[in-house]
Amino acid sequence: MNDDPRAALLAAAEGDDGPHTALLVLRHALAWSARAVASAHPRDHTDPAVIELVIVLDDALTQVDALVEHVVAVADAGVAGVPVTAYLARQASALTELAERVAALRREHEALFAVEEELRACGEEHDRIGAQVEELNRLRRLSEALPEIRAQHETLQRRLQTMTSESAQAEQALADTAHQVVVLRDELVADLGQRTRDQLDRLSRTEARWAALHAEFAEKTTALADKNVEYEKLKAERDGLLRAVAAQHECDQDLLARLSEVSEGGALDRVRALLADVRMTLDQVETALGDALVRYDEFVEQNRKVLPW
Repeated sequence: MNDDPRAALLAAAEGDDGPHTALLVLRHALAWSARAVASAHPRDHTDPAVIELVIVLDDALTQVDALVEHVVAVADAGVAGVPVTAYLARQASALTELAERVAALRREHEALFAVEEELRACGEEHDRIGAQVEELNRLRRLSEALPEIRAQHETLQRRLQTMTSESAQAEQALADTAHQVVVLRDELVADLGQRTRDQLDRLSRTEARWAALHAEFAEKTTALADKNVEYEKLKAERDGLLRAVAAQHECDQDLLARLSEVSEGGALDRVRALLADVRMTLDQVETALGDALVRYDEFVEQNRKVLPW
């Protein structure tokens, strides 16, 4: 015999559909169920697993009544005798009693379930009522403190109005001041912008005039340099002429001195007259050279004036 009732059950289930196979499967199923229930070792009657086992067992034993109805007829047909019939009757009675006990136990558990559900509902109701009582107590305390709260509220309202009025006046003053500052800033910016544009225009004109004067100064400087070169050249020529005139004057003076020592005569008078003409001519040349040099000096002085900026 197979020691594993589950394996024996599976092996028996592979047989035909006859009653022998069905009863063999029932035997191994009962053996497997007994071993499984024994291995569970339930200890607490409130354990949900125990309750589920009772329900499943009750469902399984509901089929015992139908099986017991046919046990006696099967025993009589098999001529098993009184002992076998009595044994089968006792087993059938035991199964019936077990089914009734399981059914009673199931009803008891169902009643316990109902009581538990009722107790749970009562607990929830108690919690709800406790929360309502706590809320009512809180509302009662608030109602008792309501006059004081109203007084504090009125005090806060008066303070808020006072602070709001003062802050509103301060905000209005700040807004007016800010508006004036903005207006003055715009005016100053506009004035500054106009003055800046005027100064920039004046600077542009000054730079243009300075550029023109600088160009004119450069041109005058170049012309003055040329005039200085020409002046130095004329001055050198004048100095040479003056030296020549001075030498000629000395010669004339020496000649006149010598001639004055000679007695007067016709030829001598003619020589003296000739020398007088020469001297007059030299004086005229010297006078003309002096006038020319004076005019040249005036021209140089005019061209040496500082140009305006």
